[in-house]
Amino acid sequence: METITQQDRITLNNLKVADFASEETLCFTAIVEFDGIPIAEARNDGHGGSTFVRALQGQIALLAQAEEFTRSLPPASLDLEREDEEPLIIDITLDFLVDQLAGAMYAERKLRTAFNRDVGNKVLFIKDGKLLFLKGIKLKAIADRPAYFASLRARQGQPIVILAELAPDEAFALWKQHVLGDKPR
Repeated sequence: METITQQDRITLNNLKVADFASEETLCFTAIVEFDGIPIAEARNDGHGGSTFVRALQGQIALLAQAEEFTRSLPPASLDLEREDEEPLIIDITLDFLVDQLAGAMYAERKLRTAFNRDVGNKVLFIKDGKLLFLKGIKLKAIADRPAYFASLRARQGQPIVILAELAPDEAFALWKQHVLGDKPR
């Protein structure tokens, strides 16, 4: 999950997104955590307005500390197409950071869903630096996967990496790299 602002003290938990209601901004609710402690509820109605952050009971002091922490972060530079071609510089606020985190978490969740759909239904493999799959072959229908994968390797004539044989996070990173064109990190 990538955001413009690099930090690890403020996180979101229990993110719920109403994609159908998102118009100008992401419509969501979430719990804001500061150093792992739930401190506030955040919500945005998705109509282009601000994100509202309300302290949980007894957490006003911690919310103030979180706001102070966000103000200490370096400004964000947004590369938007503008007439003067200068990047837009924005001071970081807690609601801005929460918006970034919610957007990044939601995008990652959507990517993870697409990956799970692909890896669960297709025999995906990397050959010659390209992500490929076998048409008409459902991964779930293969009874003896090790034997099938061995015969697939033998037919390819060169080394391949079969995503179904990798750990889920490793397979996701490789899939994401090829689908999004990301460079390995």
